[in-house]
Amino acid sequence: MPLLLLVALLLTVPATAMAQGGDRPTVTELGWLESFLMTGEERRASIEAVTHGDREAFRRLFWMRRDPDPSTPRNETLDLYLARVRLADSSFSEDGGYGGGDRARIFVLLGMPVQVLPQPATEETPEGLLWVFPPEPENGLAGTLEARYLRDEVGQLWLENRTEVDESLEEMRRRLIARPEIGFERNEAGQLLIPNLPAGGSARARQVLAKLDGGAPPAGGFSFRVTPAYFRVADRATYVALLFETPGEVLAPGTDGQLAASVFAKTASAEEEGLDSADAVTYRLETAHTSIQSAEGPGRFETSLILPPGRHRLLLGVVDEQSEAYGTTQIEIEAPAFPEAEPAFSSVVLYSDTTMQEYSGILPGRAFQFGRTHFEPRSTAVFRRDETLGAFYFFYPGAREDDGELPEIVAEYTLSREGRDTGFVRPEALPTSTRQAAANAEIALTDFAPGRYELGIRVLYRDEVYETRKPFTLVR
Repeated sequence: MPLLLLVALLLTVPATAMAQGGDRPTVTELGWLESFLMTGEERRASIEAVTHGDREAFRRLFWMRRDPDPSTPRNETLDLYLARVRLADSSFSEDGGYGGGDRARIFVLLGMPVQVLPQPATEETPEGLLWVFPPEPENGLAGTLEARYLRDEVGQLWLENRTEVDESLEEMRRRLIARPEIGFERNEAGQLLIPNLPAGGSARARQVLAKLDGGAPPAGGFSFRVTPAYFRVADRATYVALLFETPGEVLAPGTDGQLAASVFAKTASAEEEGLDSADAVTYRLETAHTSIQSAEGPGRFETSLILPPGRHRLLLGVVDEQSEAYGTTQIEIEAPAFPEAEPAFSSVVLYSDTTMQEYSGILPGRAFQFGRTHFEPRSTAVFRRDETLGAFYFFYPGAREDDGELPEIVAEYTLSREGRDTGFVRPEALPTSTRQAAANAEIALTDFAPGRYELGIRVLYRDEVYETRKPFTLVR
């Protein structure tokens, strides 16, 4: 988008009107908004939010802290910054969109600069751009801030004075917290506590849980849909992610305009040769909270179970923690016996401190869970030369190996630039179990020139070579 057109748009259309006129934020938009606005303290709290319920509770608390008027159904701070992040994505996509560009990040927090000055190239520096922002004491910008960008060999702009700018942005992030009394406290069970919700679940939730534990779901209640996905394998177990989708009208919004519910999953039966049914039954209770959304939209909750391969009957329940409405159902699932019969790669995640992208594998559903994050495919993979490129994946050797000596699996990594081999080759032996080899390669990018690359992954297993290639862009 041309700069003058962007300025005109910002001057003529109120930010809240732009947000209200569109749909609610997507998961991707929320993720980037939170990464832009999160303080250092909140970043540490987010790392500690390991379970699905904790991650959604953290998101709910994050935006409650930034809601200047909780008596209204809207969050004015969210509306303002949602409008900015959408404009940033469409206007600065050449720098990598939401997550790849310094201009997008600075624009979301500071808005449009009062001055935009092209910087011609000199003998010492390439051409660039200067953004100038005036002091805004109310928002934490004590003095004039200059953001200096230089253009790299592939035409993308990168921030030269990053340390100076980041210090100013951190103060602005702290000033955006309108309700600092809301923190990240936990109950005795270690779950994050949400204001206005009873700790440990409502009385109705405990009643539904007791009936599910009796072996049959209670009659009545609303209906909902559950979609299973299968990912990451461990010995004698498959991780099963369950996505719950409830009609929006059956869940009551709380005082902050959001939805919240408890989700229950109980395995009533499981079958696997050599495994007693008593050992196979897995029980899981987790309180989950929706993403920020309007009350008219469907409720979406996610939890997970660890199950042995085979057929299972799951007894499931959802309880609205604010109205005590509930629903129950049961589903039959077939947990796959990972790995597949033929050797195969899982999904491959390329990541750094600022960027993550998953490239799909051939196995069904999500191939794995990495730390606390379930990855979704994204359209760009942009990394900087001062970063380390990480590559995380599993290699499944095929039929399960017998107990005893583990197979030797070696991976070799290569980098090619625009179809030409760079000469980078690094082999490593992969940690191996009876079902999989886990890889987490790290490659320093300092010595590579900006450009478009492919990371080649070759795995040697039983005198056969299995290969996959993943593209990414390197900027200055």
